[in-house]
Amino acid sequence: MCGRYFLERRFTSLETAREFQHAERVAERLSVHMKTEGEIRPTDTAPVIAPSREGRRPDAFPMRWGFEHPTRGMLVFNTRSETAHEKAMFADSINERRCLIPASRYFEWKKNEEGRKERYAFFAEDGGPLLIAGLYVRPPQGLILPCFTILTRDADRSIRALHPRMPVLVPETRAEEWLSGREDLPLAIRELDVPVAAERA
Repeated sequence: MCGRYFLERRFTSLETAREFQHAERVAERLSVHMKTEGEIRPTDTAPVIAPSREGRRPDAFPMRWGFEHPTRGMLVFNTRSETAHEKAMFADSINERRCLIPASRYFEWKKNEEGRKERYAFFAEDGGPLLIAGLYVRPPQGLILPCFTILTRDADRSIRALHPRMPVLVPETRAEEWLSGREDLPLAIRELDVPVAAERA
């Protein structure tokens, strides 16, 4: 489960910075507070990259992290990539509403020998930004923004001792292909790989 991530604007490329500016303009027009740096938590509004309506060119938009499950009432902010295609609530999102969540690192917790939880930060081995794969849904009743969930998978062997799951990470070279939705979800995810490292946070 990924319940926190961190965003540093200094890690973003010039193109991503322009996309962030677009998201900021949309948020300002809607009078919505959006975090563009710092620690992001479920229910926060953050910039998320998705295809635009005009020519489906990727751009950044303000989106809320998490939405209420339609029948269980719980907050959905992580979704198992292995079974997302089986869920009715993602029937349209699987191919038509994929997104990318820019992050500098994400956090997980592990119990130490004394039973206390210790926080670890996970980041790209090359020091670059992370693009986390997600799905989004249209604004639920009572909200004005789309809502996104982070897709998760089994953790890489190198970090599995710290946490059994991790977000699906998309290499920058595969970003547009991921957003296009051309490949079936299970196949697309099997072909994605971004080496990560971890440290105490």
